[in-house]
Amino acid sequence: MNNYDVIVIGAGSAGVIAALSSARSGAKTLIIEETSTFGGTNTNALVGPLVPFIGENKEQIVNGIPQEIIDKLISLNGSKGHVNDPIGFAHSLTPVDFKMLQVVQTNLINKEENITVQLNESVIETRLENNIITSVITKDRYGLEKEYRSKVFIDATGDADIIAMSGAEFEIGRETDGKVQPMTMVFSLGNVDLENIRDDVSKNPDNFAVSDEIKSGERMEYVAVSGYFNEVRNSESFPIVRDRLLFFEGVQPNEVFVNTTRVLNKNNLNSQELTDATLEGNTQVLELFEWMRKNIAPFKNSHLIDVGTIGVRESRRIVGKKTLIPMDVLSGAKQEKSIAVGSYPIDVHSPDSAQMEFIEEKTVKNYEIDLDMITPIALKNVLVAGRAISATHEAHASSRVSVTCMAIGQSAGVAGAIAARNKGLIEEINYEELKKEILNLGGVIQR
Repeated sequence: MNNYDVIVIGAGSAGVIAALSSARSGAKTLIIEETSTFGGTNTNALVGPLVPFIGENKEQIVNGIPQEIIDKLISLNGSKGHVNDPIGFAHSLTPVDFKMLQVVQTNLINKEENITVQLNESVIETRLENNIITSVITKDRYGLEKEYRSKVFIDATGDADIIAMSGAEFEIGRETDGKVQPMTMVFSLGNVDLENIRDDVSKNPDNFAVSDEIKSGERMEYVAVSGYFNEVRNSESFPIVRDRLLFFEGVQPNEVFVNTTRVLNKNNLNSQELTDATLEGNTQVLELFEWMRKNIAPFKNSHLIDVGTIGVRESRRIVGKKTLIPMDVLSGAKQEKSIAVGSYPIDVHSPDSAQMEFIEEKTVKNYEIDLDMITPIALKNVLVAGRAISATHEAHASSRVSVTCMAIGQSAGVAGAIAARNKGLIEEINYEELKKEILNLGGVIQR
């Protein structure tokens, strides 16, 4: 039997940080990942730039281990750091080289003495006693099963798999019909004429969603485009159910990441629908790449560099002791037991149309996330880190982004370690102690 203080399931944006913070807080930690890579939607699905490290008044709202990773990437020419968002959507963007991000995260995990890593294993069962998970059972691709025991478990699967497996409550998708936000397959292109794109924006800013500064004549430096509206609307061959192109400059010269494909009416919790979404995503990538080469001059000599796995925006969300609601996001709400800060618009990609629905898009405030929002009602020794926290469909559209997930993961790891020193019960965590230890790791917990 393998015994640990904290087991983190899932090595994505939240899970990697949760494992590191748990270990650095003194807990014997195991991280279990069903694939062979770290970084989740960032490194596998190429989702970026990272947001939001910077909030209102250009103050840093996510720090500690996530910033440590960015600093290391900058030193290796693997990130441009925090740059202004020319679209005017977020307070800043943080472009990274995704493969370098994967390597940096892997090395941090590998060097941490308190962390044991188990890749290529999926959790298939949880064992419970009196609403306490005592162990998880995993299976590898060859059918070998193992059992791991722990005092505390952190569900960082993104899909709340451990919550669902344990019989705790969860919600899926839009409250009215259960539909989830569409999936996207991101791809990267090389040899893109970025100066030509900057010229296009300067000549016709109304054809793009841009910040007030660029609308007033400032030239775009970092290239981030939500637009080419006219070209898309006037084209009879545009292959995506979408009203615009969305793409971002990468870290390497003349590289962009295209985040435009849209797979509607599919749910990744259904294996057949996930298969269909992957096939459709690849079809859309090829069709869109060919369309861009023919119709958008800066892309005429571009070539395909990489294609991500299908990116999932939304699946299960836990029912927690407290729920993040749209008014929390819009008003910049404070919380009694805040453990992380977010600052991103309510960015709902409609589950069944071409639209992106922004609620109060010009109002992007810092808001706090409560310990009770990552604590499921029915399980006593479990925390959730990442996009599956307790939030409404609309509020989730803000809190789901990767850097907010990292911040939640950092605090969840500390909370798990503190709980493990006692009986493993989340409800017995002393908030003042938690707050002090998060701050000692460099975390930010108040807006």
